[in-house]
Amino acid sequence: MEDMKRILFPACFWLALFICAGCGATLDSSRYAYIPGQRVSNDMQPLPASVAITYLEDARKKERNENVELIYLPLMPYASSHYGQPEAEEKFAIKDLQPSRDFAHALMQEMKQNNLFKDVSLVKPGESRKADFIITGRINKASVDTAITSYGLSLFGIVPWAFGLPEGRLYNNLDVHYEMRRACDNTVVWKCHVKGEWNRIFGFYYNYSHDEPYTGMNILLSNGLNSGLSALAEDIRRKPQEYWKQ
Repeated sequence: MEDMKRILFPACFWLALFICAGCGATLDSSRYAYIPGQRVSNDMQPLPASVAITYLEDARKKERNENVELIYLPLMPYASSHYGQPEAEEKFAIKDLQPSRDFAHALMQEMKQNNLFKDVSLVKPGESRKADFIITGRINKASVDTAITSYGLSLFGIVPWAFGLPEGRLYNNLDVHYEMRRACDNTVVWKCHVKGEWNRIFGFYYNYSHDEPYTGMNILLSNGLNSGLSALAEDIRRKPQEYWKQ
């Protein structure tokens, strides 16, 4: 028995140290930041017009279904959780995502980068600003889902995690509408629908879900805005300037 203790205690100590080191290595306190994609055009001459982008309407439902504790049941292969408003969860709060503000700001960054209009600005709630075009939007979905596995080993599922096996899979779902109207007559001149799903595997030492829960949203948003602004750039080239000045 004494020989067994001499073997087990050091092994447990080094395993715990190994796990803690992995947890520390994944700690990331950086806040959410949208990174613009590639320019849709390198030869755009900006329209001599101003654009005001309002904070987006948040139409998401307050859905939350967390089942992480189920992985501790023997022979339970995995447990899934759904966060309809992930920014409200304490585990993701450090990222400081504010979808109404951040998704509107993302469009402003893309429009400025692509030099589509003379002036593009973000309008905060309660502010009033004159502009030739007004962009509004609605967020139908910006969710995080996770599926976590313990390999059916209950509490001992931490062992394969510690040795680098995947802990689970992270999913991002996005559904955002943008709409631009001429201020003078309220005519819709551009629409953009960003919708899609993204997922990737995460583990103790890589892609940790609490550190980078919104990576997929950035990818989906960048791809969707790139497509929408490509269409807008083509319209600006093709349609007479009088169309944009009515």
